Amino acid sequence: MNRFHPTTGRASGTAEAAEKMWKRMLFLPALALAIGMCKTPALADAAITGIGDVRVVAVRFVPDYVLTTLELTNDSAHDFTPDIGRFMLTAPRNERYIASESGSSAFAGVSNPHRTLKHGDKRIYTVGFRTPDPVAAGTVSYEP
Repeated sequence: MNRFHPTTGRASGTAEAAEKMWKRMLFLPALALAIGMCKTPALADAAITGIGDVRVVAVRFVPDYVLTTLELTNDSAHDFTPDIGRFMLTAPRNERYIASESGSSAFAGVSNPHRTLKHGDKRIYTVGFRTPDPVAAGTVSYEP
Protein backbone atom coordinates (compact mmCIF):
# COMPACT_ATOMS: atom_id res chain seq x y z
CA MET A 1 0.00 0.00 0.00
CA ASN A 2 1.47 3.32 -1.06
CA ARG A 3 1.33 6.29 1.21
CA PHE A 4 1.64 9.82 -0.01
CA HIS A 5 3.43 12.61 1.76
CA PRO A 6 0.85 15.16 2.95
CA THR A 7 2.74 18.28 1.73
CA THR A 8 4.59 17.13 -1.40
CA GLY A 9 2.04 14.64 -2.67
CA ARG A 10 4.80 12.21 -3.60
CA ALA A 11 5.02 8.65 -2.49
CA SER A 12 6.26 8.59 1.07
CA GLY A 13 9.96 7.98 1.50
CA THR A 14 11.26 8.51 -2.06
CA ALA A 15 12.72 12.01 -1.64
CA GLU A 16 13.83 11.29 1.90
CA ALA A 17 15.55 8.06 0.84
CA ALA A 18 17.34 9.84 -2.02
CA GLU A 19 18.51 12.57 0.35
CA LYS A 20 19.85 10.03 2.84
CA MET A 21 21.56 8.06 0.07
CA TRP A 22 23.33 11.22 -1.15
CA LYS A 23 24.62 11.88 2.37
CA ARG A 24 25.83 8.29 2.69
CA MET A 25 27.65 8.47 -0.63
CA LEU A 26 29.36 11.68 0.45
CA PHE A 27 30.26 10.19 3.82
CA LEU A 28 32.40 7.37 2.38
CA PRO A 29 34.87 9.54 0.42
CA ALA A 30 35.10 11.93 3.38
CA LEU A 31 35.88 9.01 5.70
CA ALA A 32 38.49 7.63 3.31
CA LEU A 33 40.11 11.06 3.06
CA ALA A 34 40.16 11.45 6.84
CA ILE A 35 41.72 8.02 7.33
CA GLY A 36 44.31 8.74 4.66
CA MET A 37 45.28 12.00 6.34
CA CYS A 38 45.68 10.37 9.76
CA LYS A 39 49.06 8.69 9.70
CA THR A 40 50.95 7.37 12.66
CA PRO A 41 53.92 9.66 13.11
CA ALA A 42 57.09 8.01 11.90
CA LEU A 43 59.94 7.60 14.31
CA ALA A 44 62.87 9.80 13.42
CA ASP A 45 65.56 7.63 11.91
CA ALA A 46 67.97 10.57 11.92
CA ALA A 47 68.44 9.96 15.65
CA ILE A 48 70.80 7.08 14.85
CA THR A 49 73.90 8.05 12.92
CA GLY A 50 77.18 6.46 11.95
CA ILE A 51 80.57 7.47 13.21
CA GLY A 52 84.02 6.89 11.77
CA ASP A 53 83.94 4.39 8.91
CA VAL A 54 80.22 3.56 9.39
CA ARG A 55 77.38 5.33 7.57
CA VAL A 56 73.76 4.60 8.51
CA VAL A 57 71.71 4.04 5.35
CA ALA A 58 68.35 3.10 6.91
CA VAL A 59 66.78 2.46 10.31
CA ARG A 60 63.70 0.40 11.07
CA PHE A 61 62.14 -0.26 14.45
CA VAL A 62 60.62 -3.69 15.17
CA PRO A 63 59.62 -5.07 18.59
CA ASP A 64 62.73 -5.29 20.78
CA TYR A 65 65.13 -4.43 17.93
CA VAL A 66 66.50 -1.52 15.98
CA LEU A 67 67.33 -2.88 12.52
CA THR A 68 69.89 -0.80 10.69
CA THR A 69 71.32 -0.96 7.22
CA LEU A 70 74.91 0.23 7.41
CA GLU A 71 77.69 0.97 4.99
CA LEU A 72 81.14 0.03 6.28
CA THR A 73 84.19 1.55 4.58
CA ASN A 74 87.57 -0.06 5.13
CA ASP A 75 89.68 2.96 6.07
CA SER A 76 92.35 0.84 7.75
CA ALA A 77 95.72 0.12 6.18
CA HIS A 78 95.00 -3.61 5.79
CA ASP A 79 92.28 -5.91 4.52
CA PHE A 80 90.03 -7.58 7.10
CA THR A 81 86.90 -9.70 7.40
CA PRO A 82 84.25 -7.71 9.29
CA ASP A 83 82.59 -9.35 12.28
CA ILE A 84 78.94 -8.37 12.85
CA GLY A 85 79.47 -8.52 16.62
CA ARG A 86 81.87 -5.58 16.40
CA PHE A 87 79.20 -3.09 15.33
CA MET A 88 78.18 -1.12 18.43
CA LEU A 89 75.26 1.21 19.06
CA THR A 90 76.10 3.74 21.76
CA ALA A 91 73.02 5.43 23.20
CA PRO A 92 73.01 8.96 24.68
CA ARG A 93 73.40 7.74 28.28
CA ASN A 94 76.49 5.74 27.25
CA GLU A 95 74.49 2.48 27.02
CA ARG A 96 76.10 0.14 24.51
CA TYR A 97 74.37 -2.48 22.39
CA ILE A 98 76.14 -5.16 20.36
CA ALA A 99 74.88 -5.94 16.85
CA SER A 100 73.55 -9.31 15.79
CA GLU A 101 72.18 -10.76 12.56
CA SER A 102 70.35 -13.85 13.80
CA GLY A 103 68.42 -15.24 16.74
CA SER A 104 65.07 -13.56 16.14
CA SER A 105 62.31 -13.54 13.54
CA ALA A 106 63.18 -9.86 13.07
CA PHE A 107 66.16 -11.07 11.01
CA ALA A 108 64.11 -13.10 8.52
CA GLY A 109 65.66 -12.59 5.10
CA VAL A 110 68.81 -10.88 6.41
CA SER A 111 71.96 -12.18 4.77
CA ASN A 112 75.28 -10.39 5.15
CA PRO A 113 78.51 -11.11 3.26
CA HIS A 114 81.31 -12.70 5.30
CA ARG A 115 84.26 -12.16 3.01
CA THR A 116 87.35 -9.99 3.17
CA LEU A 117 86.83 -6.26 2.86
CA LYS A 118 89.78 -4.82 0.98
CA HIS A 119 91.37 -1.46 1.81
CA GLY A 120 89.20 1.39 0.49
CA ASP A 121 86.20 -0.82 -0.32
CA LYS A 122 82.67 -0.30 1.00
CA ARG A 123 80.04 -2.90 1.85
CA ILE A 124 76.41 -2.83 3.03
CA TYR A 125 75.35 -4.77 6.16
CA THR A 126 71.98 -5.19 7.85
CA VAL A 127 72.27 -5.67 11.61
CA GLY A 128 70.01 -5.42 14.61
CA PHE A 129 70.51 -4.02 18.07
CA ARG A 130 68.32 -5.45 20.82
CA THR A 131 67.13 -2.42 22.79
CA PRO A 132 64.35 -1.92 25.32
CA ASP A 133 63.62 1.52 23.88
CA PRO A 134 62.03 1.57 20.39
CA VAL A 135 63.12 5.17 19.83
CA ALA A 136 66.76 4.54 20.64
CA ALA A 137 69.12 7.23 19.51
CA GLY A 138 72.87 7.25 19.31
CA THR A 139 75.83 6.42 17.12
CA VAL A 140 76.84 3.22 15.40
CA SER A 141 80.54 2.40 15.18
CA TYR A 142 82.71 -0.51 14.12
CA GLU A 143 85.30 -1.52 16.69
CA PRO A 144 88.01 -3.81 15.28
